[in-house]
Amino acid sequence: MKHKHILWDFDGTLAYRDGMWTGTLIEILRTAEPDISVTRDQLRPHLRKGFPWHKPQVPHTHIRDAAQWWQALLPAVEQTLVVFGLSAARAAELAAQVPAQFCNPENWQLFEDTISTLTALSETGWSHSILSNHVPELPDIVNALGISNFFTHIHTSAVMGFEKPHENAFRIALQPIPDNSVVWMVGDNPIADIRGAQQLGIPAVLVRQTDPTVQHQCPSLIELVEIIESDPVDSNNSGIPR
Repeated sequence: MKHKHILWDFDGTLAYRDGMWTGTLIEILRTAEPDISVTRDQLRPHLRKGFPWHKPQVPHTHIRDAAQWWQALLPAVEQTLVVFGLSAARAAELAAQVPAQFCNPENWQLFEDTISTLTALSETGWSHSILSNHVPELPDIVNALGISNFFTHIHTSAVMGFEKPHENAFRIALQPIPDNSVVWMVGDNPIADIRGAQQLGIPAVLVRQTDPTVQHQCPSLIELVEIIESDPVDSNNSGIPR
């Protein structure tokens, strides 16, 4: 019997943080600058550049540790805060709070169907790893949520130096998986997760989103077990390129 393995996206698939980056800034501003009234919709256009996953075709393997990763990211946050009236010095001061605020496990929650789905798939012989465009502290967040025991590896783009859908992100995640395994990708982004996986011949399921171009999709994880268990992919899902 072939080894069976699922690559999972993290945020938006297994767990979520209210507001993500815009929510993080509003939380900081609410405490530090209560007189500044700003909404997520007002912040969002200013946070559509400057993050590594906004240019997934560009590797960042020169970044060696978490401090360097955040140092490269925070200027985009500082510029956004300046737009809303903060001085450059104050913007830098508040931007420095972003890593701890964003990564605080109290701000992360699992979807209701996450543990039950991971359990059901594990009981039918599937092993799991995470492949996510995420922060260096992702393993700590996963551990704090109590689900790290499900995963053989946790791959975050901040450490790998490649963002999905870059093929090297997938190749790195495939390296620990035994040759000729049956492999699936599960995620909520039709480009980063689905197309990224398919370019290496990995079948993929889009969850919690819909896209007319995607073959396998479901509104929650509840339907996922049936899709993966019933689809005969063994014939075209072996010898995945490494």
